[in-house]
Amino acid sequence: MSECLHCDINELVRKHLENSENADVTKIAAMIVESLADFILSVEPEAEQARVMADALAHFGNAFLDRGDDAQPGPHGAH
Repeated sequence: MSECLHCDINELVRKHLENSENADVTKIAAMIVESLADFILSVEPEAEQARVMADALAHFGNAFLDRGDDAQPGPHGAH
């Protein structure tokens, strides 16, 4: 594992895709979202969970829009 969680997650997903002949990207995206939900639900105090979810969704939108046509995830994302 590197010091970059973003890079580690992308590498794990990439390896999963390479090892799957008929990878269902919709199912994989759903599993990633479930992991994020589990993480947010682990936030204490519980009152902070809604703020963390809102911040995560805002960051998702910004990251998606910032990348534009560049579909290649890489080390240049927010860390």
